[in-house]
Amino acid sequence: MTGDTKIEPWILLTNDDSVDSPALPPLLAGLRNLAPVRVLVPAREYSWSAKIMSPNARLLPLSVGGLGDSVHTMEGSPADCANVGIYHLSPEPPGLVVSGVNIGENAGLALLLSSGTVGAAVEASLAGIPAAAFSVKLTTEVFNNWRDTRDPVPLAPIYARAAEITCEIVKELLSGGLPEGARLISVNIPQDADLSTPRVLTQVSETSYGSFFRRHEDGSLLHNYSGYKRTKANTVGDVDVLDSGSVSITPIRLCMDLTPTEVDRTRFQRP
Repeated sequence: MTGDTKIEPWILLTNDDSVDSPALPPLLAGLRNLAPVRVLVPAREYSWSAKIMSPNARLLPLSVGGLGDSVHTMEGSPADCANVGIYHLSPEPPGLVVSGVNIGENAGLALLLSSGTVGAAVEASLAGIPAAAFSVKLTTEVFNNWRDTRDPVPLAPIYARAAEITCEIVKELLSGGLPEGARLISVNIPQDADLSTPRVLTQVSETSYGSFFRRHEDGSLLHNYSGYKRTKANTVGDVDVLDSGSVSITPIRLCMDLTPTEVDRTRFQRP
């Protein structure tokens, strides 16, 4: 290889809905028009997995037929897939990691921090790779039908449109990079959105979800998520943008510290 040989940047595509996600084929087809794409996705669904890693696992990426070359799956989390994809699928790291498009929204702090889709993007950011997480907000009826039947047909037109929106945003990321100061972006797309739907740069809405479980009659605790709750009603963020029918694009910094006040320095510091 000569010194002036230019290596074409490639996209790593992952998700938390597994290789069976109905969102995967249309997005993969669209991204391949923008850059070379390599895919590494979990072999099973990893919703609510955040950035969990598998330190005791022995991971083996396996090729997947029917979706073209460079498509792999493995028994690992979305963050595992991002890490393995970045460091082991190619001699050169990807220029961008795309995670999603998730089946369900990840707007608001509570879902953002719980999301395997976002977790994969965070893992990419820790590796120094620009990343974007994409999610679609589904109506309760559509989401429950998918959960109960796993029938991809009703979701096909939704995720075909979501793929078009995602590819337009990815094209901008490839040409101009992330928003200034961002380590990644989280994009939430309304179910009925298309290329004409407004897109708004916004911030993360502060949310919680209360008890995640309900007590069963035998004393055990069962999953009982019933939606998020607003913890700061006066701020406008990604939840509000999404609820208004627009696509929310949220730049994420991953800056978790703050500058202590002089009062707190006096309280906690010792010479």
